[in-house]
Amino acid sequence: MKRLSVIGCLVFAACATKPPAKTATVAADTRLADLQTSMTELLERLDVMNDRITRLEKAGEIGGAPPPPAAKPATTKTAAEGGGAPQNRALTAASIADTYRNGVVLYGTNRHVEARAAFQRVFDADPSGELADNALFWIGETYYAANDFNNAIRFYKRVADKYGDQNKAPDAMYKLALAYEKTSDLVLARTTLQEVIKRYPYSAPAASAKSELNRIKY
Repeated sequence: MKRLSVIGCLVFAACATKPPAKTATVAADTRLADLQTSMTELLERLDVMNDRITRLEKAGEIGGAPPPPAAKPATTKTAAEGGGAPQNRALTAASIADTYRNGVVLYGTNRHVEARAAFQRVFDADPSGELADNALFWIGETYYAANDFNNAIRFYKRVADKYGDQNKAPDAMYKLALAYEKTSDLVLARTTLQEVIKRYPYSAPAASAKSELNRIKY
């Protein structure tokens, strides 16, 4: 409901004023790009906040605070590529958030290579942090937008497999199915869509999965 309210407000704001078409084409295009970026940022913030609220509620239900994060072993591998611990420990929590936000803005303006690098830094800084699954998901999105579906599949799978209880897992699994479709692997696409519905029955991606499953049923 919150997400729908945000989108509704943004769409209303975008449509409230209509300048003359001949004199405002460039301005309208710029405004639309800014609106899309703002929507992406707001939805991402809602995802993160909703995830935090869910964790706090679960902690309250079991009558205690969540356990402290496990110590991270040192490694020389690149975290997002090899699944190891963070290399860039210089980033503070605030700078991680800023870097992530910058990545979202870059993605919203179709600067996918730069966005990918920003999300990579976020993940490398803290692979067990609250933004780790988001960062991996958006790395997958940059590949998907570039029609590099094999790499997109690789990152979507990592989110679904390693962060299955995090807020980006349903989206990642749904996009994984779409990426399978793009590579003409309809069997895996259907299986993955069914898994989205099974694992996350009340999520928005599950509703989308049902529609997509009907579309590629035969």
